[in-house]
Amino acid sequence: EISTLESSLPNELYDFIFLYLKSIDIIYSFFNLNDRFNNLIYPFLCAVDLSDVDQCMLNKYYQTILPKVQHYIKAIKVNDKNVDSVFPLSLYSKIYPNLESVFITKVEKDGKFLSYLKLFKQLLNLKIYFNVGEFNETVSNEFCSNLLQNDCRLQTLVFDNVYVSINTHISQLCFSIRNLTIKLHSLHDVYLLLNNLPSIEYVNIHIPRIIGREEHQQQEQNDVQFNYDKNIPWTLSKLKHFVFSSIYTANYDYLELLLSHCCCNLERLSLDLYSNEFIDGERLEKKLLSKLTKLKVFHFCFRIPILDNTLNIDDYIQTYKSSYWINNHHSILCFNQPLHNQYYCVFSLPYVFYRFSHVTNDLVNYRSNVNDDILLYSNKAKDITFCGEVSFTLELFQIIQKSCLKATELTFIEASVRFFSDNLMNNELILKNIVSVWLFLDQLEYKYFRRLLLMTPNILRLYLLQRLLLDVIRESQNKPNAFQQLQSICNPIRHVFIGRAPFEHDALNDNGIKLLFPNAKLSGWR
Repeated sequence: EISTLESSLPNELYDFIFLYLKSIDIIYSFFNLNDRFNNLIYPFLCAVDLSDVDQCMLNKYYQTILPKVQHYIKAIKVNDKNVDSVFPLSLYSKIYPNLESVFITKVEKDGKFLSYLKLFKQLLNLKIYFNVGEFNETVSNEFCSNLLQNDCRLQTLVFDNVYVSINTHISQLCFSIRNLTIKLHSLHDVYLLLNNLPSIEYVNIHIPRIIGREEHQQQEQNDVQFNYDKNIPWTLSKLKHFVFSSIYTANYDYLELLLSHCCCNLERLSLDLYSNEFIDGERLEKKLLSKLTKLKVFHFCFRIPILDNTLNIDDYIQTYKSSYWINNHHSILCFNQPLHNQYYCVFSLPYVFYRFSHVTNDLVNYRSNVNDDILLYSNKAKDITFCGEVSFTLELFQIIQKSCLKATELTFIEASVRFFSDNLMNNELILKNIVSVWLFLDQLEYKYFRRLLLMTPNILRLYLLQRLLLDVIRESQNKPNAFQQLQSICNPIRHVFIGRAPFEHDALNDNGIKLLFPNAKLSGWR
């Protein structure tokens, strides 16, 4: 009985119990039992999560729950396919008179959310999270025609995992948006966007990787045609926090121009990019940081080309040892990063970015502006990407184990035929937090594949190429008990994504693959 529950269980225990229940079930079960429970579940009345409910529960919500709680609701999280069920257009304003925030998940580029942008722009907060499969897609005019307008009331806007084109013919000045997370195609789109956001306080911008030569040439041509000096935004006097990341080689000159001329009140700055231009500590200090007089926090990770072959890594790190860097407690690490050409990867500590890219054995021989005994450390890096033409060593993975405590994903994009060194093969090092592994490799010997899985015993998701997987299976079947041992190691894996080229047959129904992953769902990807 309720009276027994009231007397025997403290409020703190209910807070713990609610962690294991869906918000809609909490409301259905506890609302209006008495004043105490209404106070306990008040946060769930204000913010309703409908993102993971079936049609039966949606019907119950609409018919039974909504009429009782509609005046409490200030925020709703919903799956895109259920947007029309949760927000019937004809009754929208009557059903949710106090609604301020909407969060939409599992969105496709042409999803149902498009029909609601004109309504949602009158909210205070709108966050749209697109499916992972949409990461190369572009929302062309909907963003500008509906949201980048002078009648928009949104203060916080997130467009996650899809790219947005900035159309200057239909976009208008928008004075309401203060916080924005978005992906754009180019740096000149950044200029055009910020020209329309005079009230912006926080902006997080990501620019994609340009893979093809034609795309790269087109980007260079656009940079030449676009006059950055004439299109530099107004003074962004309210901008306090700027986050910028670029997976392709961004033109740092234009980014430096933007930051040094328009962001005089900036307090927090994060830059993660590949650059065609040479950047060192002296340039950062004199041309950028000295002009940002209110800057309190500066995090960066640069991959920069080595244009002068006579400049070694010890000479380079010296540029970060001036009084400015030391007195402001900027600890910097640098290591060689041989990509297609010779690069330095230089970054501030702690490492604050989600992805730690193109890690090679050279990381072991890093340099620091403080002392060479300082340790790399990061509580943010979740995805570690490896590449290299020599065997990955035990020392490299010991650094990852000690330094990247929150890493959950390993990605291998290039590797030696001798994948792991002998000292790693003969060691029992494990990375217990890793749950996803990506293998963009054409070949990998059975013994290295087995050691990789033993090193990641809690892996749940495995992404790999079909020809690699079939080669590993064939090799294991030719060794006594090898296939059975591998099958035992693969038991914890719950989902295997198998990539194949267009000319390859689909091997998802191959008996060897099914036997190797007895507890996993098999899916294809290209």
